[in-house]
Amino acid sequence: MGNIPAAANMPDTRHDAFTHDVQRRLARLRIISRVCSAVGAALLLAVAALALSATIVPRLVGLQSYAIVSGSMEPLLPVGSLVYAEPMAPEELQPGDIAVFWRKDDVIIHRVEENNREEQELVTKGDANDGIDAHPTPYENVVGRAITKIPAIGYFIMALSSLPGKFVLGWIVLMGAAFAAIGAFISNLAQR
Repeated sequence: MGNIPAAANMPDTRHDAFTHDVQRRLARLRIISRVCSAVGAALLLAVAALALSATIVPRLVGLQSYAIVSGSMEPLLPVGSLVYAEPMAPEELQPGDIAVFWRKDDVIIHRVEENNREEQELVTKGDANDGIDAHPTPYENVVGRAITKIPAIGYFIMALSSLPGKFVLGWIVLMGAAFAAIGAFISNLAQR
């Protein structure tokens, strides 16, 4: 019988080390893939959730949404809050209700101090203002009554009304899509 060389009995450590190194790198790629995909999905979901909560869902249930842009109703309605209003006949508004109405080209959200049904106008006041509003609000300008708010979401609406805000939103959507695509690409690489 012949002698078997010692080298043939020993495992190839170079091959095992290489395989181990490849497996470690593939595991890292899978982690990076999952992180990129999660970040991309989170960005896209956040934008979708904000858009839905600010515009589409309220309209489906008969509400309108408005961003608070001044401090006249603080602390109840801080700047940047998103307020939801339900349609309501002006004659039904009571003192203490928060009315939503047009004044010139602006939507105003102030508390009803008095509802003058004979004159068909509301006397209103911002909670943070010292006195009542200078001009009563005619019934035909009334949109409805504010019923709830979400703090800070109004900033999203305000940003979308400006060109830079639209660019930022577009950038966030593109970044979300890019992260998701990078995650998918790396996942495909890691599976080869």
